[in-house]
Amino acid sequence: MDDRLDDDLKALRAEPPAAAYDQIDQRVWGGIAEVRRARQAAPVLYAVRAVAVVGALGLGVAGGGAAAIAVASESQETSAFSINSELAPSTLLDHHG
Repeated sequence: MDDRLDDDLKALRAEPPAAAYDQIDQRVWGGIAEVRRARQAAPVLYAVRAVAVVGALGLGVAGGGAAAIAVASESQETSAFSINSELAPSTLLDHHG
């Protein structure tokens, strides 16, 4: 059996710890503080999103209502039981024939 593993572990134990290990606690607490700040800002973002959604819905309803009123006031060109329909194939072919 080779004792190189024990020798390597002893050599690693003798080395000083890496510089990054000294700042692990600071980085962890910094990450926790960042998450807490993000959670505190979340209700404000929810309110902004809700206002944007309500505004978009209102604009859509207003625009759709205006378009529906404009279309409703026009005469309907196509009907299932109409004899003279402008878009019927027979009517379109009669003008070009």
